[in-house]
Amino acid sequence: MKKSDFQVTFWGVRGSLPIPGPQTVKYGGNTSCVQLQIAERLIILDAGTGIYKLGQQLMKGGNRVCGDIFITHTHWDHIQGFPFFAPAFAKNNHFNLYGPTRADIDFADLMKGQMTYQHFPVNLDSMGADIFFHELLSGDVLELGENIVVKTTHNNHPNGGLSYRFDFDNRSCCYVTDTEHFSCINDRLREFINDTDLLIYDTNYTDEEYSNFIGWGHSTWQEGIKLAQSAGVKKLVLFHHDKERSDEDMDKIEKQAQEHFPDCVAAREGMVISL
Repeated sequence: MKKSDFQVTFWGVRGSLPIPGPQTVKYGGNTSCVQLQIAERLIILDAGTGIYKLGQQLMKGGNRVCGDIFITHTHWDHIQGFPFFAPAFAKNNHFNLYGPTRADIDFADLMKGQMTYQHFPVNLDSMGADIFFHELLSGDVLELGENIVVKTTHNNHPNGGLSYRFDFDNRSCCYVTDTEHFSCINDRLREFINDTDLLIYDTNYTDEEYSNFIGWGHSTWQEGIKLAQSAGVKKLVLFHHDKERSDEDMDKIEKQAQEHFPDCVAAREGMVISL
């Protein structure tokens, strides 16, 4: 069987903080990190603790590692693994880091801030690899090369953030996490994800829980299904699982979700989807 030239691999699927232990073996306890392998191009979405294992895997090949890392926003659970990303310490490796533009502070300074001496023994400028920072605004379209097009839109999340859409060879993947739904379908977001092959969506809460967390910047699996159905999404991945969810809890949520949207799955560490 021919290997797909558009593969999505999940390395971290949790929100807020890592929760390793016997109750999270099936779905995993690491925070947000997803790998897109598009032909020979390595693309990494967020740098939560899941990026550590990805880095270890990339180093096994013994080859030069080059890639593009897209950060949705710089809350801890989306960047806390970057200081432990082994390929960034190897000379001759090369990474482009993309993140949202802020009026008050540079994206590069935000990434470097967690690696100041008070927090970490090695600063980012000493990591070894060539690392270049790029800021993006909502609505920016990036021609990444090799016929890969990246589109952006802003998230409804405290302190902002970006969602990303990757189009390649008439296939697409949308990464929409850490965004809160509105009382009705968001037309801008629906247009952004329209007819996508794969939607990775923030389902941190359930509808029953949501009233206790309005304004926290997260959505529910029920709202994710409404959005996916309205936009003609082919496959939906429930993502950014709440820190309180056990494997048993996630099994129940996945089963309920599939009753309403059959081509739906809860993200698990190690899960690979080919487009």
